Amino acid sequence: MLPVSVIIPARNEADNIAKLIQSLKGQTTPPAEIIVVDAGSSDDTAAIAAQAGARVIKVDRAYPGQARNIGIAHATYDIIACWDASMRVAPDALEKLIQPLLAGTAEMTSGHLEILPQGWTTSIYLLLLMSPYNHVLPGGKVIYAHPVACNAFYRSLWERVGGLRPWRAREDSDFRQRVLALKPRLQYVPESITYWEPDEDWGKLLRKVRLYGRHNLLSGKPSEWYGGLVRVYGAYLLLSLGVGVGYGVSWGLFMLIGATIIGGILRTLRKILQNGALFTQKTGHSPFAPSVLLSAVLILLSTDMASFAGALDWLVLDKLGLEPERFPQPQIIGELSPQAS
Repeated sequence: MLPVSVIIPARNEADNIAKLIQSLKGQTTPPAEIIVVDAGSSDDTAAIAAQAGARVIKVDRAYPGQARNIGIAHATYDIIACWDASMRVAPDALEKLIQPLLAGTAEMTSGHLEILPQGWTTSIYLLLLMSPYNHVLPGGKVIYAHPVACNAFYRSLWERVGGLRPWRAREDSDFRQRVLALKPRLQYVPESITYWEPDEDWGKLLRKVRLYGRHNLLSGKPSEWYGGLVRVYGAYLLLSLGVGVGYGVSWGLFMLIGATIIGGILRTLRKILQNGALFTQKTGHSPFAPSVLLSAVLILLSTDMASFAGALDWLVLDKLGLEPERFPQPQIIGELSPQAS
């Protein structure tokens, strides 16, 4: 076995957790320890994870960053590898991911994240509308910077930066930025492949985007989420105000609605030109098909509105103090030992 503790945060992941654990236990050289931090699930996530062979730490409530911190703090080994419950890994992914750590040539490694959306809404959002997030390693090498999941690192790095932040959004990029400030030895390991299989309906996607928007504001760097939106909708608003002053309020409102719709179509077409080949490769559908184009415009505009709803939540609930996020320290309420051999 490899001297590594795998950390998996999970909440209501009964449909996914066993597949990930089984893919980890089926590695060419499996990890010595798999820890699932059950963050207040209302389903059988904890029991299923234990039956599949994981050590389970149950807490009352935790966002993923908090859950990872709990797992890392209770890990047996100094090498930490992270995955999310909706993922599964190639048979040799772990061995390849931590080989540079064992060889002493890196302090943190990143594998390759292969996105395999399972639903129509998720496919359009992740493959077509989301721009790839590039990360520049020391020396200028550019890689796709996925979340903390499918990364491995020495626990000392986690300790030196003070762990992950408790927010529900941007905790991964914030952790990476603070680690990079230490100038550690990093290595991208593209042959260590992780498959991410998200499946969210429209309502769940909008709720998540709304929460992410609020928590990006709580993180103190709103421009990373809202910068582009403010520029786009600010231009729409200025144009509409000009029309409204010149021709009346009704024409101003008409211009705002028209600019939003036409702008949404043009922004979607730009995304299609950027990411359309990837979308076709993954789904087999043309991004210019009427059903795809219509869905993409509607998803783009509705997620914009969900982001603004998140900003309103932040303003009313957090800044005005009606129901602010407190991020209490998660409390451990139980532990289950692995039941599988």
